[in-house]
Amino acid sequence: RSSDLVNDCHAEVIARRGFIRFLYSELMKYDANEQDSSIFEALEEGKLKIKDSITFHLYISTAPCGDGALFDKSCSDPPVTEGDTTHHPLFENPKQGKLRTKVENGEGTIPVESSDIVPTWDGIQHGERLRTMSCSDKILRWNVLGLQGAILTHFMEPVYLHSVTLGYLYNQGHLTRAICCRMSKNGDAFQQELPPPFILNHPEVGRVSVYDSTRHTGKTKESSVNWCLPDETTVEILDGTKGKVDGQNLEVSRVSKHNIFLLFQELCKKSGREDLLDFATYSDVKDAAEEYKMAKEHFVRALVEMGYGSWISKPQEEKSFTVPSE
Repeated sequence: RSSDLVNDCHAEVIARRGFIRFLYSELMKYDANEQDSSIFEALEEGKLKIKDSITFHLYISTAPCGDGALFDKSCSDPPVTEGDTTHHPLFENPKQGKLRTKVENGEGTIPVESSDIVPTWDGIQHGERLRTMSCSDKILRWNVLGLQGAILTHFMEPVYLHSVTLGYLYNQGHLTRAICCRMSKNGDAFQQELPPPFILNHPEVGRVSVYDSTRHTGKTKESSVNWCLPDETTVEILDGTKGKVDGQNLEVSRVSKHNIFLLFQELCKKSGREDLLDFATYSDVKDAAEEYKMAKEHFVRALVEMGYGSWISKPQEEKSFTVPSE
């Protein structure tokens, strides 16, 4: 099943999947009578939001692939003692800001062509390249739609990154353009048309002061390790070329769409949300998250209107799966 595979094992993507699993564990623990011990607080309309006092931070060892990494190493900025909250995005040539996809089983990224390619699972099985958006583009999306994804917005408001810190290859102008500011190239027009509670988030950015760059040589390793707080001491290692747990059995990863959807169903049962359990497929649950869907449509449309290209979605088969209810 395509929903069993983790197609993109880049560290940023796996970290965000782990974060989503963390959110599920916190939502499962939530008790309206004991809000003091939760990261959530209740809103009047029934959803939860992360308390203002709790913030989330992304550390990446080097510039995220795609638009944020398209600069000469000699242009790296020195470390700063404080995170930068004032962004100064660089727009030096028309190529900057363009959406890019990762090269499957390779290194680097290529611009999305202007033609609207609709990927299909059978096409991929017959040798077409599976195209996944670059990490710069995915972080940009998280800074508009939140880290939680579509289906969790049935339970909670979007949650955004407070900061992004790099270890190596940090250039404030290129990073901020790539992960947020390219959406405000034309002023506030994009943000003003975003349906609330979604925002265009501009996280603090910076780089660490001590970093050993000597290990950045050779091809990226194919193993991908994930861990999140509820896992306690169990670490999972994926074979990035196969999208499954490393080993002879090729087990389905805990960060796969399939297993995350199982967590969603558990949460629905605990919360008495029978209405959400009635949907036939994962795709139907996503479509029912109307505010998220509107925000995503606005985002995708704006990317095209700003000349950045068309967002390439995963094959529909990957979203049309069902998980049998017990």
